[in-house]
Amino acid sequence: MKALDWSGRQDLNLRPPGPEPETGEFHGVTSGGTGSQPVERTEVAPGVDSDTVAPRGYGERPFGAPVVRELPPDPGPHERLLTVRDVASRLGVSPALVYRLCERKELRSLRIGGAVRFHEAAVQSFLATLDRAMRK
Repeated sequence: MKALDWSGRQDLNLRPPGPEPETGEFHGVTSGGTGSQPVERTEVAPGVDSDTVAPRGYGERPFGAPVVRELPPDPGPHERLLTVRDVASRLGVSPALVYRLCERKELRSLRIGGAVRFHEAAVQSFLATLDRAMRK
């Protein structure tokens, strides 16, 4: 096979493929726009309150949902449920004994998923029952 000799050709384009650059093309940043692209406006547009769920949320942008919404007011203090360890330390016994008291229905408990929890009133009631039994 004979090798081609391109050295004498005048019409050979050795530039990489792609768009042809215009003569005098400028790639810098200008303060004015071009005929096809307007100048960017930087003033803040007045916000429209279209979010009916959180009217005072973070709605600074005219699009997108606010991330933080106002929560309803707290209804008041809530009772903290006690764990098995809390009850065991309060009664001065082992956690295993607390579980046995629950199985024997001597100590009222709640099951939340796989966890056992206690109301403070249930522990107080158990202690009152023990106190009455000891006084007899």
